Amino acid sequence: MKDRPKLTLVSDNPDLNTYYVPFTSIEVDIHPVKARSYDEALIKAGEGRMEKIVRRVKLEETRSNDVYMNPDMDTTTLFARQIDHFELDIKDYDYPIPSA
Repeated sequence: MKDRPKLTLVSDNPDLNTYYVPFTSIEVDIHPVKARSYDEALIKAGEGRMEKIVRRVKLEETRSNDVYMNPDMDTTTLFARQIDHFELDIKDYDYPIPSA
């Protein structure tokens, strides 16, 4: 058998740096709230006075636009960044949605 070169683990390569790439996953649940106004609906929802979920929308980032040198990045920057490549999953639940 021929002498084969030794394999080197990538993590042992002294020329490599460690970078941190964020991938966002956001899930939004939509609940109906019976109220007389937008303000009242927000207050009731804040108090947990809402009905069963009618829709769930989930966004999963598939490719990131950003890379960081440190995992302790500013959370405002982390959550306010642009997401260009993603998949959406929308699930509707059996619940009568009133017509306008």
